[in-house]
Amino acid sequence: MSAIASFILMPKTELDGLRDAAIPKKSWFGKRKDTYYEFLTHHGREVAEYEWPGYVLATLLAYLQEERQIDLMRSEFGDLSAFLTKQRGATHFIFTESHKRAYLAQLAAELFSEAQLRDYYNEFNETDEAEAGKPMLDGIGAIAQSLQSLEDGAVVVFIIG
Repeated sequence: MSAIASFILMPKTELDGLRDAAIPKKSWFGKRKDTYYEFLTHHGREVAEYEWPGYVLATLLAYLQEERQIDLMRSEFGDLSAFLTKQRGATHFIFTESHKRAYLAQLAAELFSEAQLRDYYNEFNETDEAEAGKPMLDGIGAIAQSLQSLEDGAVVVFIIG
């Protein structure tokens, strides 16, 4: 099964609740009750769509960091990202207003070459995917859209899993 990517806008005030919801709770009859995705749905909203396998975005994040000095994998919520990644078994990053201010203009689609993205993807993953540039370019659009949606007091919880 392929990983999916989610971009969920939520108020910063809900992050403690998100941390709590990440750990399934025991119920009366010994079964675990997992309310994580319910919490995300109730307290957040999807702000970008990505139709390709989410694992492509892991390569894209590495490209942005290495080739463009756009570091979306670190924020002031790094501890929370690491905690959520460990608890949920899915990669989590938290995008903030700082990311928006620093990088949104640098994520304009016209600044990227589909061929260059394809070549990076193939070298990074040791593959030969002729069409790999399109999902990478679409990923830039989804990330930019998610950053554009950020407003005061909110973050985007980005999940690959």
